[in-house]
Amino acid sequence: MRISRKLPLAAAVLTLLSIGAASAVSLIVSAETVTRQVMQKLEATADGRRNEARTYLEGMKLDLISLSTAMPTTQAFYGFAGAWGALGKDPAKELHDRYIANNPNPPAERYLLDTAKKDNFDRSHKQYHVTFRKHLESQGYADLYMIDPKGNVLYSVAKAEDFGTNLLDGPYRDSGLAAAFKDAMALKDAGTIVFSDFSEYAALGGAPAAFLAAPITMNGRTLGIMAIRVPNAKIDAIFGNSKGLGETGETVLARADGTVLTDSARTPEPDALKVRLDIANLPVGSEAHGIITDAAGTELYAAGSPLSFGGADWSVIAKITRAEATAGLMRGTLIVLGLTAAIIGLAILAATIFSRALTRPIHQLVEAMTALAAGNTDIALPKENRADEIGDMVRSVAVFRTAALEKAALERSSTEARDHAAREQQAQEAAKAAQQRQVQEAVGTLGTALERLSAGDLSTVIGHAFAEGLDELRVDFNTSVRRLAETIAAVSGNARSIDGKVAHVDAAARDIAERTESQVAALERTTEAVGQMMEAIRNSTARAGEASRMATEAKASTDQSSGVVSDAVAAMERIEGASREISSIINVIDEIAFQTNLLALNAGVEAARAGEAGKGFAVVAQEVRELAQRSANAAKDIKALITKSGVEVAKGVDLVQQTGEALSGIAGQVARINDHIHSIAAAANQQSSSLGDISRSMAEMEQVTAQNRQAVSQTAAGMSGLAGDTRSLAAIVERFNVPVEAERGRAAAA
Repeated sequence: MRISRKLPLAAAVLTLLSIGAASAVSLIVSAETVTRQVMQKLEATADGRRNEARTYLEGMKLDLISLSTAMPTTQAFYGFAGAWGALGKDPAKELHDRYIANNPNPPAERYLLDTAKKDNFDRSHKQYHVTFRKHLESQGYADLYMIDPKGNVLYSVAKAEDFGTNLLDGPYRDSGLAAAFKDAMALKDAGTIVFSDFSEYAALGGAPAAFLAAPITMNGRTLGIMAIRVPNAKIDAIFGNSKGLGETGETVLARADGTVLTDSARTPEPDALKVRLDIANLPVGSEAHGIITDAAGTELYAAGSPLSFGGADWSVIAKITRAEATAGLMRGTLIVLGLTAAIIGLAILAATIFSRALTRPIHQLVEAMTALAAGNTDIALPKENRADEIGDMVRSVAVFRTAALEKAALERSSTEARDHAAREQQAQEAAKAAQQRQVQEAVGTLGTALERLSAGDLSTVIGHAFAEGLDELRVDFNTSVRRLAETIAAVSGNARSIDGKVAHVDAAARDIAERTESQVAALERTTEAVGQMMEAIRNSTARAGEASRMATEAKASTDQSSGVVSDAVAAMERIEGASREISSIINVIDEIAFQTNLLALNAGVEAARAGEAGKGFAVVAQEVRELAQRSANAAKDIKALITKSGVEVAKGVDLVQQTGEALSGIAGQVARINDHIHSIAAAANQQSSSLGDISRSMAEMEQVTAQNRQAVSQTAAGMSGLAGDTRSLAAIVERFNVPVEAERGRAAAA
């Protein structure tokens, strides 16, 4: 089989084997990677939903504790409990008729009715219902309850069917609300709650419901129970967030047996308490992931995170169908197979092109070797620069062609060499005779020029060019003469310049002598002015001492004022303490009024129970409540006045303290002024001493100036001698005959 066929076949087989192995490994790794990424995404989703649900439940718990311990809740409970006895023998039926049967609003909006306008219960309901309703709407709760120790549901915001019923012997005695009530009544520690897990609640038609309950306490005594019905819609909204989970992915809340507690938005039927998952691979209480099945047997990738609240243990499960999770992997497999087929086709095409590119140069080389063997040296050798084996073969054939060409050239060159040697010998003899003549002519010309130079003629120049090889001697001679002429011209110019500068220096020396005389007179006037300054500084020192004494007296007065301010601050603080004691007394009066109000309220409740016999006592109790209320209001007014007085006293204390601080600051500033004055006096003494030194220095300067005047006179005499020497140097330089060009060059350089 020829090479042009073997190469494409081998390339196809190798490509298929390599791509097949790489694709298989890639698909296995991709499957593991996709599974790991899906599980990581599910774990992150489950953890996020778990944290969000825990935050919401903990917030609801704290809100219930705050509500159950608030004073408005206690007052509302007393109001509902006091009016409960006046509802007749069947309070549940009476409240059902008022707020459910005869409620003009639809069932979902029964909470909008504020009062039935019949008796004290309705008045209490109107007084407190608005507050609790607004709280319910702001927090999104399903319902708020108040239950007395006997199990009566005294109050409900939403007015469901459980309103007014008894949780111990009524129709809902086996409900989650009843269980939460019983557990809450058994609590002993303040600030704790109980939780009843999701279960079917008959009052809602069997819909799932969960409850939180906490005791309403006062002075360590449990008055009743406040409960919250957990909003299913809010919990479903938390777990119904399926962002990033595709078309089948979602998050649910489940028990250990796999019972789903939340309703899925992906199914039209309710799921809570009706759907169960097989989560044997996801044990509750630990974070795990794996494959589970739903009720229909569909395999799901799932990850679970534990969630505990109020004694209930759940698992937050994020799940997605296995088919959707691996859909991308299947698409990738098909894409890889298509790319594999395309790459194999490209490999066969590339191998065919490569085999043709390889066999064509070999065929051309065979034809060239045949022609060379026949004696034809003009053959063309293509691809000679290739770096592969074919290029080596072409270069080997080129060696044979080159050897044949060199043999013919060698024969021609032998004949030409013999003729060339005879012609060169004749030319060398003629050149030697001409060179001797040129040397003799150059020596004669150079001797003449040296004679003129020795006579002092610096304008000597050899203008006639010498023969080749000797003309460099002429150029060097001309350059040396020109540089010597420039040097002599520069010396002459410098001599004349020095002469002029010496004259200027002589005039400057005489001028310095005159200014030295003027300087001596100026020093005498300066000495006199320094004496006057010393006298002025002595006067300033005396005045600074007087100012220091006055500053000391001002500081003593300021210290005395600071003591007075301190006494005023102490008095204001005693007044403030008395105000606080009066405020404490008012608090005691307020507490007495509150207790009186409670006693009157209880008395009213007992009078209502007594019926006709207790009407008079009820009137007295009402009057006592009003009197207690007025006492409480008066106590509040007095407390407000005392508080306002305390605020004003505090402001007075603050102002007096600020006054004291200001006086202290003034005292400090006076002390600093005193220090500055002492510093000024010391500085003045120092200046006086310094001026004495200056005066002595001025006297020394007068002596130095006189010596300088003598030195300037000597300098002037020396400059006169230097001028004579300069003129002698100029006369010597004038002996040389400097060409005009050298003189111009010296002037340009200057």
